[in-house]
Amino acid sequence: MSAISIHRLRGAIAVCISLSASACLCVAAGAQGVLPVSSASAATSSTATALPELAPLPDAPGGAVTSGLVLPTPQASPTQKHIAPGQVAPILTANDKILLGARGAFSPSSVASWFIVAGYEHVTNGSPNYGTDRGAFGRRLGDAVIRDTSEDILSDSVMSSLFREDPRYYRLGPSHNFFARLVYAGTRPLITRSDSGHASLNLALLSGTLGGSALTNLYYPQANRGAVQTLETFDGSIAASALGDIVSEFYGDLMQRIHPQTH
Repeated sequence: MSAISIHRLRGAIAVCISLSASACLCVAAGAQGVLPVSSASAATSSTATALPELAPLPDAPGGAVTSGLVLPTPQASPTQKHIAPGQVAPILTANDKILLGARGAFSPSSVASWFIVAGYEHVTNGSPNYGTDRGAFGRRLGDAVIRDTSEDILSDSVMSSLFREDPRYYRLGPSHNFFARLVYAGTRPLITRSDSGHASLNLALLSGTLGGSALTNLYYPQANRGAVQTLETFDGSIAASALGDIVSEFYGDLMQRIHPQTH
């Protein structure tokens, strides 16, 4: 069997381990009552049905009647990773978190990050060290897919259920100043909220990212394996998560400037 085939086989094994761990731990969590699916589902259903009905706006000054309507508070999807200011976020069940992790792992932003990370590693000839020829970029891209997918699924699907944490990102929005938003977004890999809505250490992301980084020892080149290399991969992934949250925080503002709404 060629070296490339062995490399891909190791990658497939890593993904299978991640997916199997996701299913097993989440099923175990539901069975042991770590996250009661039925009660959380009921809470989600109740939130969805409790939205206010449309109501007419009050009369405008001068006796003119406004025919507009007051719209209910928008409801976020259970598989929506980024929550906009003012959106109602339903309580996530263990099943919701599995779907959220799987969807996030293969979202357009994740696909873009694979190419960006692989391109940066290729230009700088960084870890994993395959050289700088055309084949090296392909290997780095494959490794980026496996690494990021493993980290996302372990963090969002498995560990968030285990630690009862909410893996979603809640945007502050333009009602806050730039510096506050920058600090908030940059610290989300370390600070998150629990399922009950309280601030907590982001154990799900930290442990899931560490687990995904450890899996690279199955498919990275021999020179990039070991404890020190694993910690370097972990540090890079946490930094990438912080950068991703910063982009998520300000991306909506940029789009609004490019495509302003017309009334």
